[in-house]
Amino acid sequence: MYINAAIAISPQDTFLKDQIADEVIEHNGIMKTILPDFKEYFKPIDLRRMSRIIKSGTTTALECLKEAGIEKPDAIITGTGLGCLEDTESFLNKMIDNNEGLLTPTAFIQSTHNTIGGHVALTVQCNEYNVAYVHKTISFETALLDAVLMLGEGKAENILVGGIDEMTQENYELKKRVNLWKKEPFSNLNTYKSDSEGCIPGEGATFFNVTKTRKANSYAEIKMVELVHKYENIDDFKKLIENRINNSGITINDIDLVLFGYNGDDNGDAYYDLLKDSIFSKSGHAYYKHLCGEYDTAPAFALWLAVKIFKTGKAPDNIFIKKPEGEIKNILIYNQDINKNHAFMLLSK
Repeated sequence: MYINAAIAISPQDTFLKDQIADEVIEHNGIMKTILPDFKEYFKPIDLRRMSRIIKSGTTTALECLKEAGIEKPDAIITGTGLGCLEDTESFLNKMIDNNEGLLTPTAFIQSTHNTIGGHVALTVQCNEYNVAYVHKTISFETALLDAVLMLGEGKAENILVGGIDEMTQENYELKKRVNLWKKEPFSNLNTYKSDSEGCIPGEGATFFNVTKTRKANSYAEIKMVELVHKYENIDDFKKLIENRINNSGITINDIDLVLFGYNGDDNGDAYYDLLKDSIFSKSGHAYYKHLCGEYDTAPAFALWLAVKIFKTGKAPDNIFIKKPEGEIKNILIYNQDINKNHAFMLLSK
């Protein structure tokens, strides 16, 4: 499967950009996305009815189609962990305020997890396959696997795949009570150096155009998407991953760079160290969640970053733990959630 377009809205200046800036934008607390001017994409009357995540997701999808040079896709597949959280909270709060009486339906209609995929379809008049996957931290990878199956079965030529999640103040406060987040103040610049519990929350909207055949504008080839729920024996897990990589057509020694999902939580980050210092010891090492924060579909941002590295032929210095030697031709993205939902995406230039 080949990636022909990649657009991201993130806590960094990434929208319509080909690379991360050398200087990382610092965040303390929630890493909110940097939003474009939505007036360029929607009428004012439409903007009033759209929440922030719907505007971000739809805008990203529209620009992705534009970059790919197609008017409408054959399928729209999205992954999201929490969906339109702001609209969900709005509806529930109004239900409480009105004592479960008369409510306006807008927030409820837009609170479902497939709202963004549906809104994109309505905007570009796409009546084809449209599915949203909600599988916590492997939501995006599952959506990507669905695209692999569709292309392999010949059911589509051009597919739009996205990963979208937002962070609200209420959700932040709830999860802060169970120590999921770092205690403020905590800077995203210290993510990799952290040795304490909790991580820094983020959000983002990322879309890709994928096809089965290579195009003139293809940036990268996805050679493998592998999911492992959890493992009991680390040696067996290492053998499994090594075998999967070998089955993709390259060896583990051919991987030039591994993008790890280090998020600053010492409990979860220890699992990355087990592979970084063993089967991936000869590869270059990098991380990405100091740029986007932690959220369920953060690996979509990592995929955007990898695609841009291939497109520009260079990587920003601020992502490296250990720089690779020579040209970066093969990148492996690895994300997990404290020994749950281990997800691997292997890309080649």
